[in-house]
Amino acid sequence: MVTVRIATRPGVRGRVRRPAAVSPLSALARVVRRRLWGPLLVGPAAAMGPTGPADLQAQTWKTVTASRRVTDEDGLRVSVEYGAGSLEIRRGDPGLLYSAVFQFDADRAAPRTEYERGRLAVGLSAAGSRRADPDDWPPDTSLELALGPGLPLHLDMNFGAGRADLDLTGLALRKLAVNTGASESVIRVEEVNPEPMESAEIAVGAADLRVWGVGNLNVERLAVKSGLGSVVLRLDGEWPRDAVLDVEMGLGALAIQVPRSLGIRLRRPGSFLAAIDTEGLEKRGDFHQSLNWAAAERRVEVEIAAVLGSVDLEWIP
Repeated sequence: MVTVRIATRPGVRGRVRRPAAVSPLSALARVVRRRLWGPLLVGPAAAMGPTGPADLQAQTWKTVTASRRVTDEDGLRVSVEYGAGSLEIRRGDPGLLYSAVFQFDADRAAPRTEYERGRLAVGLSAAGSRRADPDDWPPDTSLELALGPGLPLHLDMNFGAGRADLDLTGLALRKLAVNTGASESVIRVEEVNPEPMESAEIAVGAADLRVWGVGNLNVERLAVKSGLGSVVLRLDGEWPRDAVLDVEMGLGALAIQVPRSLGIRLRRPGSFLAAIDTEGLEKRGDFHQSLNWAAAERRVEVEIAAVLGSVDLEWIP
């Protein structure tokens, strides 16, 4: 059974956006997004100029909830397409297949939840005659998605701009693909994923990315790609098996936080231009590796390709 609830508040006046503190990196990311991706997201209405007071007063603010209970599914494939705003993904209650809560201006955006035979497509995209740029959606636009625990899950997420909080704790992930544009994203995994993954990929454009609990992903190979921004990878967690970490950086800062009990081997290609801190590592041929590499119970091989920027290796307890 699918449950859908809609709450509407017509005629809500547009909220005045107060200036917020913006980091230089975030400001640059926004400029890059508008320069590179704006034409893909904005229709002919963009030529009409900025939104005026009449547009702000014409907002129709809605809250839409859709959910479904587990029946005979043996797995779930989830595709998330989300333009801008706030996105939250977390574990749901036992017996729940999924629950999605949207908050949006119906004049600018339209929600989507389509389910058929173990496949779920969910998202929020531009709508209406104005085809507004998602960057101009009200700041309270949001999607909260809860996914049932225990069911093998393939998660494919595409997120444009805004803030993403992905708490993957308790989800049985068999596949993970995250693709974000100009966003501030946090991915957390506080318990070991019960489903082993062969590979997972996280790709960010002009963004800030934080990944906590990499060792709990239970993945054989993790690929992280970043065009412009700041990336922090915290390699804490249980590490059920050895793994490979591939990192590609364009322009930005990369910090890899490594528990001292973990064996780590770092390789960088000859064309590597970014500055790198190898404190705590010893050089062995083409590699830099931790002093405990041979004796460590779990080992991670890291290959970094970076054009410009910095790479810091930080040791944690």
